[in-house]
Amino acid sequence: MRGLLYERRQWQTGGWMYWVGIPMWVTDGPTETVQPRVYRVWLTPAQVSRPEGVSYDDVPTHHLPREDQGDDSGRWGWKVQRLPPRSGKPDAPAGNEELDVLAVLEVLRTTAGAVPCKECDAAVALGPLL
Repeated sequence: MRGLLYERRQWQTGGWMYWVGIPMWVTDGPTETVQPRVYRVWLTPAQVSRPEGVSYDDVPTHHLPREDQGDDSGRWGWKVQRLPPRSGKPDAPAGNEELDVLAVLEVLRTTAGAVPCKECDAAVALGPLL
């Protein structure tokens, strides 16, 4: 599938996200005709590949600011907490290192019984991404 790259943006999680427009056809209900539309979506590097010979030189690129942004009190950080297993199933991952949002989503999708915390609003922030 081919799309149009509108911009690329460096994220605090350490990677890049790409804002891509994907052309598609949609049915317009009132007129019952098929119309061309562009669906715009943010994609990860794993979901995007640069066509051979295409340059990103003219694509707007937004790097994170280099200057100090103050304390990290408002920054989202994610940790996986090992809780006592229920029903004798030790499926929780070991360790408590800080993870980026993509790693957290992977843990929540692949670890039996893993759920986002409701106390710190992680469930609100991550729920729509699951």
